[in-house]
Amino acid sequence: MDWLAVSGAVLAVTVASFVRGLTGFGFAIVATPLLALVYPPAVAVPIATLLQIPSGLPTVLRDWDDTNFRAAAIAWIGGMPALIPGVFFLGVLPADVMRLIVGGVVVFSTVALALGRKLNRDPKSYELVGAGALSGLMQGAVAMAGPPIILLILSSSWTAARCRATLSFIFLLLGTASLVFGTIHGIVNRESLMIAAVTVPGLLLGQMVGTHFFVRIHAKRYRAVSTVCVAMAGLLVVVRGLLSLL
Repeated sequence: MDWLAVSGAVLAVTVASFVRGLTGFGFAIVATPLLALVYPPAVAVPIATLLQIPSGLPTVLRDWDDTNFRAAAIAWIGGMPALIPGVFFLGVLPADVMRLIVGGVVVFSTVALALGRKLNRDPKSYELVGAGALSGLMQGAVAMAGPPIILLILSSSWTAARCRATLSFIFLLLGTASLVFGTIHGIVNRESLMIAAVTVPGLLLGQMVGTHFFVRIHAKRYRAVSTVCVAMAGLLVVVRGLLSLL
């Protein structure tokens, strides 16, 4: 293994898990573009997918009682079929093109999350299916299921605890399914498994520090911090992709 690249991966995972601990979501949105700075997306995406499970499982178990399982199941049903074309795109598109796609998705998602309006009602079933399908496609292609379903859930009338718990459960379901499909298609391999294993200490450290700050920072401030982190990650990958194409 290239230990300089592995060190970069550990740093990327630590930063992403810090954001995850701070906000309750956003691990893959930060981890994938940062990992894509040091590895081709075909390697970065499986690493982020592998780490989504240990990153999200503690939150799912802790917030189990607040989870809306019906909404999570509907979103998952919508997302499952879309995982397959997402994984296909990851396997066939050139690395630099995928970097631009990853970075562009992150930047667009950040703007959408920042400007998203409130619905102030429960999400409707067809909205959950649509958001789930878009999330499934993004999960398979770039390991970032978050933006579509986050926009929908956070715009609802649910409490913050229910939003956080339900989103964590949806991401765990989609991440697990994506991991299975990726393994079947040979995208998840020995290299990605080894790199993911090496980055686990960074995952645990970042999440611990993020959770520590979560209870000390006002809600509006920590959301602003996480939004800035996500936007910077996306811009870095766009720049990297553009430079590689020149």
